[in-house]
Amino acid sequence: MADVPLQVADIDVAWLNDVTPDDVGEITDLEARDLGTGVGILGEVARLHLTYADGETGPASMLAKCASRSAESVGLAQAMGFYEREVSFYRETAATLRDVRVPRAYHVDAAAASVPFVLVLEDIVDARCPDQIVGLTADEAGAILDAVAGLHAAFWESPELYELAWLPPMNNDLYKGASALAELRWEPFVEVWGERVPPTVLAAVEQVIPLYGDLLDWWVEQGHATFTHTDCRAENYLFGGAAGEDAVTMVDFQLSTRHVGAWDVATLLGGSLRVEDRRAHEEALVARYHARLGELGVTHYPLDRLWRDIRMSWRQQSFSAVVVSDLEGGNERGDELLAELFTRPFEAAADHDAHLLLAEL
Repeated sequence: MADVPLQVADIDVAWLNDVTPDDVGEITDLEARDLGTGVGILGEVARLHLTYADGETGPASMLAKCASRSAESVGLAQAMGFYEREVSFYRETAATLRDVRVPRAYHVDAAAASVPFVLVLEDIVDARCPDQIVGLTADEAGAILDAVAGLHAAFWESPELYELAWLPPMNNDLYKGASALAELRWEPFVEVWGERVPPTVLAAVEQVIPLYGDLLDWWVEQGHATFTHTDCRAENYLFGGAAGEDAVTMVDFQLSTRHVGAWDVATLLGGSLRVEDRRAHEEALVARYHARLGELGVTHYPLDRLWRDIRMSWRQQSFSAVVVSDLEGGNERGDELLAELFTRPFEAAADHDAHLLLAEL
């Protein structure tokens, strides 16, 4: 087996010809172009433009993903298992999915410690990626929730779910350690964000800091676990393009966990729609997701239970904002994106009185 390239720059024609499947013709030249600032924060992502030998055919381009050039990002990704999760997803899970579309993996490999790692994936040419800041339309959100329901239904409390040893449960020890981080970052968080957080939500977040491990254990005790994308936001979904006019392609599985499907629904509605659009359309969108689950065989999950789990997800996501509040956007758009990702879920939590759910612990 060919060596695993450390960076995209280490990928050459000989290596690519050695690892790609038989239905990809002989490549004679490639040009790698980075996808740009803000893409692949935990990894390096580039588009490979390919030239083939006479009479040979294959995709005009592929996407290549390798470890970040930042030692800090690599250390975080290794500690949290992010690289391992995405590599394992494409090795073991992607090809088994029937009701959700993900990019084809032409080659996936990783060293024992998950670095270096490489993904060579299908490039969904001409696909449209929504703008997180602008926010999704109701139709876009509904199409994404249909795809998400397909992922959830495939693993809903199934034996296959618990056989994925690389997929951590939400109450793993690393995530439970977030309480200590939140304690350290609480005062700076309040100083920067306090005026933008509804008072009831701010008080509830502080209240849950010492109880966060209990909250994660509570989730697991509730049952209804499935495979969650976990980073279910607008810019991780591609519309149309070479995949087909009506296709929705799900990307980026580094944060995947074993959790409740409501987490993905809450993440999408709370973070990827403008507040006024969520308020106008959330009831219909949640009902659509619930109906799609039923069509796919998940018929033992009442709608009111789904709403309870969405509300509790917003409660947890409000806490999570404290943990990652030291992130920097890197540029003006990045700062604006982080501001929307932080503040929109707070409004959702306040709208649905999520602060009242602590008693359920």
